[in-house]
Amino acid sequence: MRLFLGVDIGTTRTKVGCYDAANRTLVALYCAPTEAEDDQWGGRRDAGRLTAAVSDLLARLLADPAVRPGAVAGIAVGSVGEEVVLLDDAGAVTSPVPAWFAGHGREAKPHAGPDWAGVDDTFSVFKLLWLRRAGLLGAARTFTSLADFVARDLLADPAAPVFLNISHASRTGLLDVRAGTLDEGALPSLGLGGLRLPVLAGSATVVGLTSGAGVLPAGVPVVTGGHDHMCGAFGAGVRKPGDVYVSAGTSEAQLMLVDALPERVDAGIDVGVFVTGLRYVHRATPSGRFYQAWRRMLYDGQPDDLMWSEVAAALDSVAPADIDADARTVRPPDLPMDVTRGQAMAALLKGLAVEADAVTTRLGALGGTRIADVTVAGVAAGWEPWRRLRQDATSRHLHFVTEPEATVLGVAALAELGCSGRTSPA
Repeated sequence: MRLFLGVDIGTTRTKVGCYDAANRTLVALYCAPTEAEDDQWGGRRDAGRLTAAVSDLLARLLADPAVRPGAVAGIAVGSVGEEVVLLDDAGAVTSPVPAWFAGHGREAKPHAGPDWAGVDDTFSVFKLLWLRRAGLLGAARTFTSLADFVARDLLADPAAPVFLNISHASRTGLLDVRAGTLDEGALPSLGLGGLRLPVLAGSATVVGLTSGAGVLPAGVPVVTGGHDHMCGAFGAGVRKPGDVYVSAGTSEAQLMLVDALPERVDAGIDVGVFVTGLRYVHRATPSGRFYQAWRRMLYDGQPDDLMWSEVAAALDSVAPADIDADARTVRPPDLPMDVTRGQAMAALLKGLAVEADAVTTRLGALGGTRIADVTVAGVAAGWEPWRRLRQDATSRHLHFVTEPEATVLGVAALAELGCSGRTSPA
């Protein structure tokens, strides 16, 4: 028996899972809320407390009857992509971690200059700029992603280089995606020349062994993970050029894998390096935030099964809402005067389905391919009305992944890949 552990530090939940390589399933899973502290920009995290929370979850996982600690052959860590951890020369955290969805980067971006106008304001580089402008760099000398900070904490060598996996580097604004290298001149141009770039590492790369000082046995290989959406895609079987993946979460991420990047990319589309080393084109839509806002307004405190039963009954009676993802606005269709909450929610969800199909078309045009099949994952995929309205909005075949924890499965599968010695997945 060979077991691989995956840690997924998500926007709202942190999960740890144990993956049995023989039957390719998760045999145990534990989760807890991903802590965030409110601030006036929308939220920040404490990296030390998150590391402690991961340790607690791993202890529970290893005590599960389905998990034999002696059979654990590797561990990898994935996380949300744009949460940057500042470190001093001793590897200690020097400041809070601005949450990826908060407005710190949006506030700092105008001070970056015109060369940065086309870069997503959630990217890590703007978090770094905000921390500098807020006087919070302190003794910081380098940085990494949240996942890689947690992974490095597991290593036996406390002097191990600070590393950054290339999947997260794709969401910093500092990576030359075509060349696969970090831009040495970017930080000095922003007044951040006191920070060293971390060592760039591929995803699914063994960076060391566990120390045995924590809850894990000594000598377990620690493997670099990646951005949670990319790990989820990998866990769902999205691995070759032309594959398209929709991750329906807080931000609905949609990506297409490509052999080579297009010469030009539309506004609102970004590019990056996938966890297997392929490139991707990607579009994020705040679908989950639209959904949560409307759910609070229409179904606050009500169970999910009630909401979905009312949505299912209303699907044929309403047209899709008009969604402007860039402006983050919703324009409802014409609705009857006695509109029900089920009709209102159904109109929103149908509009989001139409928008998702339009994004798929845009990605296919950029990649020069006609997309026939799309893999869709996320908690919503477990509900039949959601699957039906999504399929009804497109002529493509949608393959729904009903495994609710495709991301943690993907992180654990990356650990297996990294420990296998192979350069690409089987």
